[in-house]
Amino acid sequence: MAKPDDYNKTAKIYNNRYRETQFEKYRIMLSGLKLNGQILDHGCGTGLLGEFLASWGSEAGEVGKRAWLLHGCDSSKEMLKIRGAGDLCNVEKLPYKNTEFDFVLSFSMLMNCKNPEKVIKEIKRVLKLNGTFVCTFLKSFESKLKPLLEKHFKIQLETNCGEDVGFLFRL
Repeated sequence: MAKPDDYNKTAKIYNNRYRETQFEKYRIMLSGLKLNGQILDHGCGTGLLGEFLASWGSEAGEVGKRAWLLHGCDSSKEMLKIRGAGDLCNVEKLPYKNTEFDFVLSFSMLMNCKNPEKVIKEIKRVLKLNGTFVCTFLKSFESKLKPLLEKHFKIQLETNCGEDVGFLFRL
């Protein structure tokens, strides 16, 4: 399990090391989704997801006929400095209201959590009814994390994302 200090130490090299890998996951998992409303980038790190989504418009952009706004949260202060904005928080206790988000996007983060079930419950708490939760994690964590996710969400899609497995859930 990675700690915030681990990410603080690698923040400056993260984008160069992981940009293409992460962008490929975004392409696979977000293809065909119509993003709208309030979106939480859960474990936003340096903001690669925002950079990727910028190709569709701005972070407060127009996608289709509906506007969306990307919010970011992370436990690494140095990663957030590179992103330029976002909420520094413990992902086991998110600083958001119940049912605040239409989408929660969590790429390569859940596997790094000390208590993944607590994190999953928090995601469920902040997600609106009929909201969409997208996540990826290394395939080596699937036997541990998939049963926890299935306890709280209904799987809509499970797919291969390179060395990760990706899931799309609806609440």
